[in-house]
Amino acid sequence: MAAHHCRISQVAAVAMCNALVDLIDAGSPPGHIILYTGTEPTHANDAAGTEVATCTLNATAFSAASYNGTNHAAEATLTATATDAEATGNVAAVTYFRICNAAGTAILQGTCSATSGDDLVLTTAVIATNAEVNITDLTVAVPIDQA
Repeated sequence: MAAHHCRISQVAAVAMCNALVDLIDAGSPPGHIILYTGTEPTHANDAAGTEVATCTLNATAFSAASYNGTNHAAEATLTATATDAEATGNVAAVTYFRICNAAGTAILQGTCSATSGDDLVLTTAVIATNAEVNITDLTVAVPIDQA
């Protein structure tokens, strides 16, 4: 029987967040963030839409996770700017992203746009061909005490 109202502790959430970002950091070359246009797939393992840019991450892309009492989550933040110097570009707005490890395996996926409220906020959602894309801020969070 499945448990339907379980809650995790701060210690468990921090460990889970560290394990998640360690999957991104594993291997060589570094992992990457891929920006897409189109409808976000239901699952990160589903086929993706049209790629607009691929930003390379540093070898250790995220900080160690810590508990954020304000957000009630364990959080790990991007340690350095992820950059794509020559994006393929697209006339449609970027709508979602995936973070993949060195082998190209999708680790997580989320929404993005040029407005707050999405998982990843860009300075502009429409990226021109050969434009430089810089992702300067991204936080991976594992919520605590969520049912």
